[in-house]
Amino acid sequence: MAELTSRERVIRALNHQETDRIPIDIGGISTLTTLHRDAYKKLKNYLGYKIEKMTLTSMMSQSVLVDEVIRKRFKADVYPLYTTGPKPDLKLYREENGASYYFDEWKVKWRCPSDGLYYDPVGHPLQDSTIEDVDKFPWPDPSETRHIVGLKEKAKDIFENTDYAMVVSGPFYGGIYVPGQWLLGYEDFFIKMMSNPKLVRAVLDKILEYHLGQWDLILDAVGKYAQVVLLSDDLGAQQFPIMNPKVYRDIIKPYQAKLVNFIKSKADVKVMYHCDGAIREFLPDFLEVGFDAWNPVQVSARGMDDTAWLKKEYGDRLTFWGAACDSQNVLAKMGPEEIREEVRRRILDLAPGGGLVLSSIHNIQRDVPVENIVAFYDALYEFGTEYYQGKL
Repeated sequence: MAELTSRERVIRALNHQETDRIPIDIGGISTLTTLHRDAYKKLKNYLGYKIEKMTLTSMMSQSVLVDEVIRKRFKADVYPLYTTGPKPDLKLYREENGASYYFDEWKVKWRCPSDGLYYDPVGHPLQDSTIEDVDKFPWPDPSETRHIVGLKEKAKDIFENTDYAMVVSGPFYGGIYVPGQWLLGYEDFFIKMMSNPKLVRAVLDKILEYHLGQWDLILDAVGKYAQVVLLSDDLGAQQFPIMNPKVYRDIIKPYQAKLVNFIKSKADVKVMYHCDGAIREFLPDFLEVGFDAWNPVQVSARGMDDTAWLKKEYGDRLTFWGAACDSQNVLAKMGPEEIREEVRRRILDLAPGGGLVLSSIHNIQRDVPVENIVAFYDALYEFGTEYYQGKL
């Protein structure tokens, strides 16, 4: 096969067609396939690249926008477009003990300890609320345009002057029900799902309303340029689902379906769903909702390691985006040779017939040895090329 452009390569993979090599995503999802800021500094220093001003794509996860020198070095095929992220007017507060915190536009308080790596939601403005409180809450305007300023121009520039495929991340980092946890508090949200589902639905109605209004603006701006839209929630812990699948199907799934249907009615894009953990029970639901791709395929979670089975059962309908190396037990703890063998195994399991985009399983964290990061990224290109050359 003749050499494809990055955009062609990703589109073919999403359509379950073979490519010249397996496409690679390094930083193409702004908060999920990139690196923690400390890991990124370490990588650039190791490679001898000058560290200029870093752009954070998320305050909470301290994720970075991967620059062009790293994209080119490791043959990345994907570029991120995003509306949620640190804004210039974000006010950061400091505590005497060295911790820092900020409030987002939803009045959720996010805090990072002095020795912490991330910001976690610790102040929940709708905790212990009633439906009347939900109605009175100062919800941001879904038609507010400040989050998309410059987005159309950025997408047009990337589309016309590069060959990258583009992934668009929108409100709440793509979250549909997780923002309800930020607003109500995690424990309160789960309790209310069982004891007061009417209140939970009232919150989700507002979240969906905001999503629909923002995605209307976003896709009017970039729909003709982008290839993939990202939505994101977490339905699984390491060993088990977070919630009973029946509860998910009754309360959460209808909101996901409405949003996916709206997005696909607005633009010719694929919809990718980020969902960690032990979630095999939900995969049929993903297909019914209309998700085209699934990230990150957390192979260290229960039931996720058998990637050959996942491919056999779902590989003709669902594109696997990630899955390239066990982040918890191999990438962070083993050496370059074990990493290479892990990448080779996942490619052999998941590449047949297309439907695979290689990336890290969530962001690469600062405890990963830099030699492992380089070995991992290099293996994506090496084995992703050799697969289609019949050398694996």
